[in-house]
Formats: sequence, structure tokens, C-alpha cells
Amino acid sequence: MAGTPAAQTRTEPSVDYVVTPIVEASGLRGVEISLAFVGDRDGRTEVRLPEAWSGAAGLGRDIIDVRAEGAEVRRDGARLTLRHARGADVRLSYVVAPDWIGPQRAGIERPYRPTVTADWFTLVGWTVFARIEGRDDAAVRFGWGDAPDGWALASDLDHAAGARMSFRDLGDSVLVGGAGMRVVSTPVAGGQARVAVHGDWRFSAEELAARYASVVQSSSDFWGDAGQTYLLALTPLDGPAGAGVQSGLGLGDGLAVWLTPDQVLDETDHVIVHEQQHAWLPDRVGGLARGPAEAMDFWFSEGFTDFYALRTELRLGLSTPEEHLGELNRILARHASTPTRGVGGAVLARAFFSDRQAAGAPYERGLLLALMWDARLRNASGGTRDLDDAILAIREGRGSAPERLVRAYRDLGGGELEPELEAHIGRGELIRLPPDLFGDCVIVAEASDGQRLLPGPGLSGAGRQACADRLAGL
Repeated sequence: MAGTPAAQTRTEPSVDYVVTPIVEASGLRGVEISLAFVGDRDGRTEVRLPEAWSGAAGLGRDIIDVRAEGAEVRRDGARLTLRHARGADVRLSYVVAPDWIGPQRAGIERPYRPTVTADWFTLVGWTVFARIEGRDDAAVRFGWGDAPDGWALASDLDHAAGARMSFRDLGDSVLVGGAGMRVVSTPVAGGQARVAVHGDWRFSAEELAARYASVVQSSSDFWGDAGQTYLLALTPLDGPAGAGVQSGLGLGDGLAVWLTPDQVLDETDHVIVHEQQHAWLPDRVGGLARGPAEAMDFWFSEGFTDFYALRTELRLGLSTPEEHLGELNRILARHASTPTRGVGGAVLARAFFSDRQAAGAPYERGLLLALMWDARLRNASGGTRDLDDAILAIREGRGSAPERLVRAYRDLGGGELEPELEAHIGRGELIRLPPDLFGDCVIVAEASDGQRLLPGPGLSGAGRQACADRLAGL
């Protein structure tokens, strides 16, 4: 079996996962996932199947045909109880087979549940991989089973197939396969940028790969990371013509992107750039609070990611300064008019996965705070420092990413951030940008329905390039 993990040893036990598409005469029936491991010493091993993740609920309904070798298995909802000899070698397997076949429908919910059609599949690790209870720190390994004739398989887990990793690495993944799926790999930044494409689009897999490689190069240059390999998996959504629906998921070294199929390549830029920034934000700069408190920090993980996505698009020439200001104006308008204005972060966190307006607020608040704090640090330092310096500084240290940011920003001379975090994140107060946000490059205009950013005199004539660089943070 290609890529199958090395055999486990009793001196270094691991949980070995193998993923195999099951193709029958009528097409793909489902995807089998097997776990090979040494059972617990007391003769009883508890396993948890996925139930819900990131707004995707009812995941257990997608899992059928649970079987075990070397143990008796009993299923109670998402809990599996295995009885076996003490320390026995056990192989647990199940099939991921949703009760509906075909692409997910656009605009209904986040498309993170498993997608299985007759010809291809898209899976997100967190929604399909079972976890053995009590082994959160145990090593796991990944491999593919036999690929059906004419099929291609791809995952960001391929980057370390057979190597030991954590369950978090396993969950933070996208797995795709299909008959006719295109996989294109491009050398970039000392590593590889891979794309795996289901379906037919108004652009080729090669064009997508070239665009993605440029994003990887720019992002790697900024973060100072080279030699990394990334995968972008593109999956179609079922939607009406002209719907233009997009969804994305950043998974460390993997990106899952879903689009309605009538979009052109230029329309994909923001979702691709945004999700690529999640390779670093927030996990590689300290991560977020664990458990229910995590959603309280989405102003950083999503808002700051959007801030750096917009900057990256400017740096790559994927947007103009005027288009950049136009997008910021749309964000300012939503921020001023949203029903979530005045709603505290704790309330928004509880509603994030069920209310679209609640989900949008952390993006807007975090991005606008990033704009304001960037300008303040630049002005305080006479142009020698900006928010980039604070972000790059928090790659080292202790504490969550927001905690590190507060300390780094203060140490760089920007002042204290806690009062504004309490006001704008904690209490949901309106954020107002300062009039000198971008000097003479941008006019911050006041209106009855909020603020607007207008091109300033510096954006015309000889000063245009300097202003473009200022907007891009260069």
C-alpha cells in the first residue's frame, strides 16, 4: 500500500491511520479510515468519533460500518468501547459515507462536513478522524491505502507521510481524491506549492498553481520561512449561476477552498491569500486560548489575518490602492451599521458558529484595530516600526498570541492595548480611525453613517508609489 505507515513497535507505540477510498461498480461508496494501535493495558479502550466541529454538526451520522479486529466493539453514539486482551494489537475501521451524495450546497452552512460523490471526495481531518481517549499526546502516523485505478489522492499529510506527528496535525488537514482530479506541484520558496482540483473551472489547474505559488512566495518572504510544502485543495459548491459563493479553511500547511464553479481566477484571490496567512496566524505565533475561550480571540486569528491578506494582495499587485480603500470602506460600513454593534465579545463568541453577523464582527473589529495600531506604532517610531515588527516579534515567547502581541507592542513603544481591547472587543464599542491614519495618502472622511477613506493628494502624481507602499506596509 503506497505511503502506508511503518509498522508500530511496542517500544514506541503509535496510532497508525490509513485512508482508503472504496470504489464499487456504481462509483465511490465511501472512504474507509483504519486505526492500528496497541490496546490499553486494562483490556478496555475508549474511542471518540467526531461529533461536531467548527459549526458542522451531526458528524457521527456520516460514519458507518464500524468494525474491529483483535477486539469486540460496542458503539454508543460517538463513543466506541473496545474490549480486548490486555495490550492487544487492535485494528479499528469505519467508513465515512454521508447520507447524501454530491457537492455541498452553497450558502446553507460552512461546507466542512465530508463530501462524497460518485467520483471524488473532500474530507477535513477534524470531521473524520477518531481519537483514542487518554492519548492526546500519543504519536500518530498517516498513510494512504491503495488508490483505485485512474484516481489521484492528495493531502497536506503527504508532506510527512509515515512520520510521527500529533493528533492535532492529523486533524488540521484536508484529504481529497478522485477520478480525474488534477494535482499540480510548483517549486517555490525552497519548498513546493501543490494544488489539487476537483471539477471544471474557468481557469486551469496550472493557472491556479501559478497564482497560489506567488502567494506562498510572498507570504514565506514576509514570515521568513523557506523550504515548506503547502497544499491547496479546491472543491466545487452546488449553487445557482452567478452565485459567487466562497468558503475557505486554513489548516496549517493545507488550504481547503470551496467555490461555486462560475468564478474567474481573480475572484479567488482574497480567500486564497487569507487562508494562506493561517499557516502562521495564529498557531505559529502562539495560538489562541484553549476551549470555549478560543472564540474570544477570533478578532486576532481572523481580523489580523484579513489585515495581512489585504496587505499581501497589495504587495503582489492583486489589488490597486483604490481597490484596497474600497474594501476597507466596505468593512467600515458594515462595522458602523451591523446589529452586533455594542455587543460584547463574549456574546459574539457564543453565537459565532450559528449567526453570520456575529461571525463577521471579529473579522471587522480585528482588522480595524490592526489598521489603527499599525499607524500608531509607525507614527510613534518616526516610521521605523509598524505592526509587522510586533507580529514578527511574537513568534518567540510564552503565552497566547494576543497576550504576546500586547507585550511586544508595548515593548516597541506603541503603548498599552488593553484599554482598547476591553472597549472594542470586550464591549463592542465603535472603532473610529484617526484622521492621520495614512498621512496625506488617505483622507479619513466623517459621514452620518460612519467613516469613509478617500484617496488623498499623495495618491496622485509623483507620490503614488510611496503611498502604495505605505498602504501595503512596505
